Amino acid sequence: MKSMQREILKNILSNQTSGSSEILSMLNTYFLSNISNRKLIQDSVLMVQSKLSHFAAINNYLNKLSGILKLKNADLLEEYLINFKIEENLQFKIIFDKIFNKLPSAKSILTISKSGTLINIFKMWYKRKSNLKLIITESRPANEGKLMAKELLKTGLKVELITEAMSGIFIPKSDAVIIGADAVLKNGNVINKSGSLSLAVLCEYYKKLFYVLTTKSKFVNRNRNKISEESPEIVWKFTHPNLRAINIPFEEIDRKLITEIISE
Repeated sequence: MKSMQREILKNILSNQTSGSSEILSMLNTYFLSNISNRKLIQDSVLMVQSKLSHFAAINNYLNKLSGILKLKNADLLEEYLINFKIEENLQFKIIFDKIFNKLPSAKSILTISKSGTLINIFKMWYKRKSNLKLIITESRPANEGKLMAKELLKTGLKVELITEAMSGIFIPKSDAVIIGADAVLKNGNVINKSGSLSLAVLCEYYKKLFYVLTTKSKFVNRNRNKISEESPEIVWKFTHPNLRAINIPFEEIDRKLITEIISE
């Protein structure tokens, strides 16, 4: 693998602030730019599988790509990568039409973290209704919400950034809460950024709508989710013999707390 391409892939694999949909889009662009080098793509797929297969959408994509690579058909490989981008844009449009029809008069929506799906949908929303305001939680400890806010501010959208602790103040003032998904389990429960469950519970309390927007690629054939911890330094670098800092990036939201899961 050439050093430049290795560095590009390394940057994608080490990305800890983008949602799985965004990372998947980056990977597809990377593979497409190296379409003439089958060996590099094969080696890259193995590297991605070792690092990111826990993301449902990425795992589904890699399984299909691996099957196509085994056929050793260059035209079929290129067709798959090109069609993925076309279908991705179509998926976002379908999801947007569905959620907009449910909330045509919404002026204030609260969300969490950084989701490629939501970024695309909110951009479409702004083109349809420029008076939309987004309330985005910081999404600690990695602060992905700040990155999402920066991305959406470029479109002209009005954004209010709050901490997760302020959610109880702002949800009563919002028309709905909309989140993305890391995965949708077979039982209908949703895996997403930690803090999402609190939003769902608050929506239940305040009788507010709680929507999950996601592509079908996030649906998985399992009912259980393994809770995993990541590096605690991002939470607090301070050390003490009696202290244990905890960083659990994803959590499970019960289907009963979700108004509706909307996909293409």
